[in-house]
Order: sequence, then C-alpha cells, then structure tokens
Amino acid sequence: MRYPRSFIDEVRSSADPLQVIGEVVALKRRGARFVGLCPFHQEKTPSFTVNDEGLWYCFGCGTGGDLFGFIMEQEGVGFGEAVRSVAERLGIPAPEPERGPGDERQRGPKVDRARVLEAMAVADSYYRGLLAGEAGASAREFLAGRGFTKEIVETFGLGLALDSWEALRSHLQKRDFTDVEGVTAGLLRRREEGRGVYDLLRDRVVFPIRDLRSRTIAFGGRVIDGGEPKYLNSPETPVFSKSRTLYGMAENRDGISEHGFALLVEGYFDLLACAQYGFRNAVAPLGTAFTADQAKILARFSRKVVVSFDGDSAGFAAAERTVGVFLSQGYQVNVLRLPTDHDPDSFLAAEGAEAYRQCLRGSESALEFLVHRAGERQDLGTPRGKAEALSTLLEFVVAVDDRVERAEWIGRLAERLDLQRHLVEEAAAEALGRRPHGGGRPGQTGQDGAGKSQDKSWRSDLEEPPLAEKELLRALIAHPDWRVRLDEICESSMIRDSRVRGLLVAMEECEAEGSAPGIPELLARCDVPGVDALLSRLQLEDGAPLDWSAARNCALGIHDDAIRRKLRSIQQSIVDAERQGDTQRYEALNREKMSLARQLTTA
Repeated sequence: MRYPRSFIDEVRSSADPLQVIGEVVALKRRGARFVGLCPFHQEKTPSFTVNDEGLWYCFGCGTGGDLFGFIMEQEGVGFGEAVRSVAERLGIPAPEPERGPGDERQRGPKVDRARVLEAMAVADSYYRGLLAGEAGASAREFLAGRGFTKEIVETFGLGLALDSWEALRSHLQKRDFTDVEGVTAGLLRRREEGRGVYDLLRDRVVFPIRDLRSRTIAFGGRVIDGGEPKYLNSPETPVFSKSRTLYGMAENRDGISEHGFALLVEGYFDLLACAQYGFRNAVAPLGTAFTADQAKILARFSRKVVVSFDGDSAGFAAAERTVGVFLSQGYQVNVLRLPTDHDPDSFLAAEGAEAYRQCLRGSESALEFLVHRAGERQDLGTPRGKAEALSTLLEFVVAVDDRVERAEWIGRLAERLDLQRHLVEEAAAEALGRRPHGGGRPGQTGQDGAGKSQDKSWRSDLEEPPLAEKELLRALIAHPDWRVRLDEICESSMIRDSRVRGLLVAMEECEAEGSAPGIPELLARCDVPGVDALLSRLQLEDGAPLDWSAARNCALGIHDDAIRRKLRSIQQSIVDAERQGDTQRYEALNREKMSLARQLTTA
C-alpha cells in the first residue's frame, strides 16, 4: 500500500522514535546516543545504537534504518503497513492508500487493511462464543477427550465453526461487513460455479493465528468427526502470510525467552499439548515447510531451537529440511527423535511431561541427527557409503556461514565418519566452490524461492562499500552544496556501490526540485536494498565528514578507479578483436583506449 507523502511526513514528524523503539528495546543513554541489545539477533553486549532522530544501526548484525524501517523489521510488514502501524499508535487517522497502475487488475476490489483486521476480530469473537455456548458441547467434549483443559482452550482462543455454509457470512453481514471484505479476509470463499460465497471453515474446531501484536490475522480449522481435509488454513490475505507467521508465537514468545530456546513442533495439537504439560516455548509452522523468514522472526527471541516433529519417516524428513534452514540462519539446533508413530501430542498423553523432558535433555545435535539420517540411507562401514554420506552432509556444512563454526563442523564430521580431516576439508572447499553466491540453502524447496532472494539481498546489504565512496557520501550529507562540483570530477555512474549511487541520484533529484536532501527525504526517494542501514551507520558510527580537499581526493580516486576498470575491459575486447581479425573494431577500441588513458593522465 502507498500513502500520500504528506501523511507519511505527518506521521514521521509526530512520532517519538525513542518511545516506539523503546517499547521493544531497553535503551540506555550513552553520550549523545542510546544503546541496547539488538532485537534482531542474540547478543550479550549492546551493539544496537539509536540517535534522537530515530536512526538506528546494529554494529553486530549490520541492520539499520529509520523508525519505519524498525517497524518493518520488528513486525515483518511492508513500508505502508509500518507507516499505518505508527499512525495507529499516535491516533492519526490513515487516508485511503494510493493505488498505482495495475493495482485493480492485480488485487481485485479494494478492501482496507483495517477492515480485514476488524473482520478477523469479529470472526474470532464469534467462533469463541460458539465453542463456549450450547452449540459447542460436542466440540468441548472432543477437546477434553484430547486432554486440553478449559484454561488452555481460553488461552489460545479456540473456537467452533458451525456445520453450516453461511453461518459466519450471516454474522458478518449483521456487523456490516460485505462479502468482498469477507473473501479478502479469507473468511469466506467464492463458489466455483455460479454466484455467491460460503464459509471457509465449517464443522471444525478453530485455532486463531495471531501476529506479534496479538491481533488475529488468520484461522486454522480441524475436523471433529473424521471429515476431509483434516486441517484447513486461511489463504494468504493482506494481513497474513503463511511463510512469515508461526502459530503460538504471540502466546509463547515470553516462554521462549524464559526457557532460553524455542521448541518447534508440527501442528496445532502438538503445540497445545506442549502448553498443557508446561512447555510454553513451542511454536509451529502452518502446514507448509519451515522457511528462512520464519527463522528470522524466531531469532528475535532465541537462536537456540529443538525440533520436535513426528517420529515417522515423513517427520524425520521434514526435520532434516528444517535443520538446514536453521543452520543457514546461524542457529544452534538440536533434534528430538520421538519413538515411531508418536508425535509430541500423543507422546505427552501417553508418557507425561517428565518423559518428554528427558527426551529434550537427550535430543541430538544437528550433526548427530544428520549423520544418523545419512546412516539410514547408506552403509557408513563402506568407502562408497561414506562418500555418499559426506556428499549429502556437506550441503548442510557449507550452509554454515561462520568460518569458525564451519571448521568445527568439518572436524566433527571427519571424526564421526572416521575420515582424515584433510579429505573432508578438500570436499568442503569443493562444495563451497559449487554453491551459488547467496543461495542454495539445504532444506529449501522451490516454494521458498522468495526467501532465498530476500536472504541474498540481506547479505548484500551488509557488504562494505568502497571506502572512498562511503566517505564521499558522508561528506555530501554534511555538505550537499558540494555535490555539483564533485559531480564534475566523478559522475554518479562511476560509483560502484548501488546504495551510494542511488543516494547521489536522490540528492540530485532533491536539488532539482529545490528541497533539502535530509535523511528522511533521501530514504523516501531511494529504494535500493540496504540504503537505510548504510545511512544509519554513517550517522551513528564515529568519524567526522571530510573537508573539501579530502572529499575532492576521494572523488578523484573514484574517477581514476572507474577509468582503470574501463581500460581493463577495453583491453580484453582489443585482444578478442585481434583474435577474430576484426580490424575495424580493433582500431576503434584502440582509439577509445587512448582517449580514456588521456583522461586518466589529466585527472
């Protein structure tokens, strides 16, 4: 969603960034700035830094931005939703979002996001009321038979969808919600043939799915009497993304911090059973493979996790994929192997909390689990089996980005497979060379393609721009009136870092329109990934901007570097032209080379 610039500016100028960020991070003043423990990665020494204007940067994980960027990271939303979130805190009414070309075609009839959330809240209350009332007697008996107390049912807000095609639709209409709003919210579904809509969830126990602000954003439903499909979840909506949401996160986030680790289970009843028996640190994906985005959300509360999936082959295969995702995100991960045909729900019911606690204490490290899995597929007593197992296991090892941790894995892998370390090191080096830059995570399937793309962008955001370009940008932020003179020395096209280049273009646009190129203005104009973190870092790290002479020298150095790169490219083209016998192209390239060389000489 896009809001008018005037509304964004009003929200930005009205907000107290320190107060909003302080709701999440315990900030302490340190000189002219504030510091705290970063909410986006685990740390013991504060490296998260904020200034009075609300620019923040973590010198530990390299993320940063302004107030809106903080909300985007914290709540996992887009820019427009972050603006709205801050406006809601301030009581500023949001106007209708602007719509660009093609929006109607792509999104269908317009439904305000706030109306979707209101519809979800109405449905949530309706479902809970049905479960608690006369109509919910059999459903309550069903839940009690599964061992769930009234307290657990109420804590997690369970409800009931009637065995009716239009019960919820009728209730929504009484509350002035249209069918379009109900369909957009994922509560109703259009009929495949003919006109009209019907309730998505019918004759099911209903599980509300909540975001980190404890707002209901989706529902899951489980049949009571053996119908199909057994489980049914809300579709993707303007407020709900399956790949970026974890069931139980809102209810158990405090428990994760208290326990010091998260417990990842597969389903709704597994999570409720864990809560019933005192394990209030469980979360669950929503019927799909675990994703890197979900791992990043969980990392805000702990980077230690125990995966506790079903004890059958499908559960172990899912656990194997999930371990790969966690390793790629820097987690310390263990796997709890339950007996065959047991899941956490059935195991707790049969054996009790203490037996499950013992299983947790005996959970395998990721390496032990993966070696165990490899041994189930190959004979590790033979050279061929070891070679096959090593090839598979190295896909997980190369996903570990920390070099020290990866070296530890290599040593332990050599020991477990009874191989000479140098052989494993050579195989790992070969596997690292094959891995595409920024991609290829084990445990990720095609449906996680977006996650891989975002992960690649996130890593590129942390790359350091050339020193001369970074210092030139710092100087121009402090002295925007130097831009024209410095541009005469090195044009923005000569800048290698896309973030710095985008900011210089934004400065030029500001100047053309007669507006001051302040930080908010630059952030609004430049949408290059990572630019917010770079600007925040420049503002928050120690170091004064360059004087004119030093800034000019930086520009000259950038100019020379660009010319030399162009000369190297032309020289290669000259060699190719000579090899191909293309005399005309050969002579033209030589003339261009001489012209560029003269520029380098006179610069």
